[in-house]
Amino acid sequence: MRKWLMMTVVIGILMGGCTNENKVKQQSMQGSDFMEINTNGAQQAAINQQAAEQAVAHLKERDDIKDVVAVNTSKKLLVAYQIKHMHRFYRKQIEKEIDRQLIRLFPNYQIVSSSDLKIFWKTEELRGKLGNKKWNERKVDQQIEKIKQLSEELT
Repeated sequence: MRKWLMMTVVIGILMGGCTNENKVKQQSMQGSDFMEINTNGAQQAAINQQAAEQAVAHLKERDDIKDVVAVNTSKKLLVAYQIKHMHRFYRKQIEKEIDRQLIRLFPNYQIVSSSDLKIFWKTEELRGKLGNKKWNERKVDQQIEKIKQLSEELT
């Protein structure tokens, strides 16, 4: 009788510990690839995100960058990235290099780039909202300006 009771308690604890795994994984930003977010075809024609996708692909090649998310309009490019933990000692140098690379690759865009985590989350949120049919380029441009002001305020 005690063996069965002990066995059910152990199984209950194991099952209870595994139920929160999905919630913890959603809260964690590690291991997620934000460029796999799908937008509908109609919105893709309205706001072309080709420059943002190129910027993400370019920065993903770097070994010191963990995650990247980007959004663009016809004139502005917003890029937010996370630096890997062991490379944070060289944060300023990495930021300067990335700024120079983005300016060289996208000379026709006003570029806003940041390695701040809050800016990363706001950019990811904006990227997710691009699928909304009510969002036009002017509204996206306004949101990019708000995020730009937030990034300047944080520094």
